[in-house]
Amino acid sequence: MIISHKINDQIVQTPFEDQSSHCYDVIVVGLGTAGAISAIVAAEKGLKVLAIDKLSSMGGSGTAGEVLSYYFGSRGGKFEEIDSKVTSYRSDLYTPSVGVNGEIKKYVMEQMALKAGVDIRYESSVTGMLLEGTKVLGIEYFNADGFHYPRSSVVIDCSGDSYACDLAGCELREGRSADGKPQPYSNVVVWHEKGRVRNFYTDSGYVNPSSAEDMSRAIVESAIVSTHLKETYTDEKRWLRVATMLGIREGRCIVSEDDITFKNFLDNSETDCPVFHAYSNLDTHSKDIALESEHVQDWLVASGLWSQKFSVPVPYGAFIPKGYDGILVAGRNIGVDHDIASHVRMKRDAQKCGEVAALASYLAIKNGSSIRDVSYVELLELLQDSSCYEEGSIISWLIDPAEIMEGLSGDKPGIAIWSARRLGEPIVNSLLNWVNTENENLRKHAAIALGLIGNSQALPVLRQIVRERDPYVPQTSHLYSQARGFAAIYLIGKLGDAQMISDLIDILENAIPYEYESNDRSLVYDDQDIHFQYFSYVWTALLRIGECHPDSRERIEIALHRVLGRSDLSLQFSLHGESGIKHSMQDSLRSIAQNYFESWNRN
Repeated sequence: MIISHKINDQIVQTPFEDQSSHCYDVIVVGLGTAGAISAIVAAEKGLKVLAIDKLSSMGGSGTAGEVLSYYFGSRGGKFEEIDSKVTSYRSDLYTPSVGVNGEIKKYVMEQMALKAGVDIRYESSVTGMLLEGTKVLGIEYFNADGFHYPRSSVVIDCSGDSYACDLAGCELREGRSADGKPQPYSNVVVWHEKGRVRNFYTDSGYVNPSSAEDMSRAIVESAIVSTHLKETYTDEKRWLRVATMLGIREGRCIVSEDDITFKNFLDNSETDCPVFHAYSNLDTHSKDIALESEHVQDWLVASGLWSQKFSVPVPYGAFIPKGYDGILVAGRNIGVDHDIASHVRMKRDAQKCGEVAALASYLAIKNGSSIRDVSYVELLELLQDSSCYEEGSIISWLIDPAEIMEGLSGDKPGIAIWSARRLGEPIVNSLLNWVNTENENLRKHAAIALGLIGNSQALPVLRQIVRERDPYVPQTSHLYSQARGFAAIYLIGKLGDAQMISDLIDILENAIPYEYESNDRSLVYDDQDIHFQYFSYVWTALLRIGECHPDSRERIEIALHRVLGRSDLSLQFSLHGESGIKHSMQDSLRSIAQNYFESWNRN
């Protein structure tokens, strides 16, 4: 047996003599949204369970994190029973609150866990993993009583940031490919108003949850933003507390045996053996969408489908770190890529993850099998019995050209644009006819659809949109709506249109006041935000054009260096919550460009 630690960001494995007198069926690392459910369900199935957490309560973001309401996620499963008990405990002892009362939920889950026999260890941190090769046999953890070395048949990593998997040496991924940034984090405050406890959050920027130094910075900085730290507080809206934990939307995810990717969803190549269906929109809180992948920009920028809800089938293999045995992951850190992580992270679905991992552990132990060999049929039967599994919803895409034309002609063209993209070549001739019509919406939206398909005959209309700085904002989405000008710039870059290099450089160098025709200010609050959007889309479009046309690279590189060297350059944007809180992106844009330049110079 070996013990695996992480020292100075390096995995260090040393021989270990088994000193443990404590053996468990299951060890749950992290008692948050997924972990609390895992511990309870596993113990109620008769397993001997140890559960550890750095905090002193159960429930994670849904209790200590003060995220009390549900957004999306699919219904059904153990959490419904728990929430029902929370509702039944409401009394004069508790002030009514929005959503599921977090303080009562802490109590209900802890009582259920203790009744089921869970051995709970609060204020405890996992510090190492016990292994034989790539099979996990237990953990090392530390608390006020010192170091402990319990063994188990299965370890379930519900830390939200893959701490246990990281210590074991599992392969992880984090952040987007452009600059490594995850989803923005938030900081929730709680106040009392009109007889009810309420909560509010401000998106506070980016943080690396695996870095203690960066987390410390984020905790302090986000607690003193203008929406939280005020000059005066009144009894009418009395501030109660800042949440115990930050609202981290994305940490490190495992590379799993069956990863879930947004590309697979777009290509209809998802698993046909799901353990549940995650349900949400692509709930990205990023406003620097120009730095996201082309798949995300196809969906959000060209099609404006931020509000579109859809189901993603989640396979059991996404719970298993690639190449490892004896360990499962549950929660937002299962095997998802960055693009889909903003969808497969809702509280309901994270709780379902916890239930899946617990029931899979139960089957493996009951049948004496590896967790990798758990029967899908048996697991699905258990999940159906608990109502954790239900069929997902299906989006009704358009296939009739007449209906697509009608959709492209209106102010909500997103479904029609994506439907045309799905049809591909069979709809191209119709799109080519429509780009020559006098109907402005039909002409421009047909060009966007053609550009998504990859047809360069869209370029004349796309160039017109860019040169006009078209401020029109389609209303497909109720939030984060993208101006038609942004979509055209993105597609110009996607199609590698070298003819537009001069026009794009002109936009960078001449920051004229831009119009933005929308009452929806979720994406842009002010002129500074609009300028950042134009700048970032042009920036990435030029780099994509340079990728396609080596003879244009020197010109592009010189222009971008010149722009970044300006002393008056300010590239800041607002996140959700407060227009006055700005986030600088100059370093990210500079770093992204430098990566391209180095690649070009090598070639």
